[in-house]
Amino acid sequence: MTNLPIKIGLGTAQWGLSYGISNHSGQTKQEEVFRILAYAKAIGIKVIDTARTYGESERVLGKYDLADFKIITKIPSLKVQNLDHALVCASLEESFLESLHALGVERVQGLLVHDCNDLFSQFGETIITSLQKLKSLGKVGKIGVSIYSSNQILKVLKLFKPDIIQLPFNIFDQRLLHDGTLSVIKNLGIEIHARSIFLQGLLLMKADEIPSYFRPWRYHFKAWNELCTDLGEQPQHIALNFAASNSLIDQVIIGVENLSQLVELNSAKSCGHDVSSLSIFSVRDEKLLNPSLWCLQD
Repeated sequence: MTNLPIKIGLGTAQWGLSYGISNHSGQTKQEEVFRILAYAKAIGIKVIDTARTYGESERVLGKYDLADFKIITKIPSLKVQNLDHALVCASLEESFLESLHALGVERVQGLLVHDCNDLFSQFGETIITSLQKLKSLGKVGKIGVSIYSSNQILKVLKLFKPDIIQLPFNIFDQRLLHDGTLSVIKNLGIEIHARSIFLQGLLLMKADEIPSYFRPWRYHFKAWNELCTDLGEQPQHIALNFAASNSLIDQVIIGVENLSQLVELNSAKSCGHDVSSLSIFSVRDEKLLNPSLWCLQD
């Protein structure tokens, strides 16, 4: 019987490449992916989130029977500055067909624009029209976009109303909650999918494992570790429950490297403490919150 909230979905970046600051085992082997998927099916997890840019992830997934899962994938950046409108359409549709072929499916539940900056180019309308076409043909259930900031969301909403917006949300990164963006999206009837709830695993690392780059925020990590100790809870359980208990969020995407991590998450009952409001841990510094800005060479 499942203990995980029903809004949990599985992220697959670790299954196609070596991903995550706390990942010391590299890309998850195919056999382990199959064990994870079998267990996920048994406990009622339905959503699988992947992308063209997640290395071999789609191909590995395609070797498994995905009939019981709702697949969400993403088109990679189209490098639209070098294309015309016809080529943009062709490139997007070709990428999507490659995803379907790799996944071994005829349709997906969701298709997202991975790089929202593509939408802000002169080809934004063309990309949106192409997504809507795939949806009208029944190849895609819902279309949407992956974003990083409230400014990007506001710009997207001026262009079209997506069915899904995927965004970062975790103990440290509560910006979109506190500035009201999550409420705006929810009131528009848009599905909110939260990713990076463990901040690429950074929130799960021990103090002596955290790279020196993060030294400026050592007091934040110290306070976070003290909270976990005081509550007698594992950090992954608090981080997961913090995101899953937020009523504005429809799906929480978690990444696991092996079956034992998912079993461990599922074995823990809902956190026995109210962790829905931990605003004291909120940070606004992009250099901590945005992994693309991390400089990890010591």
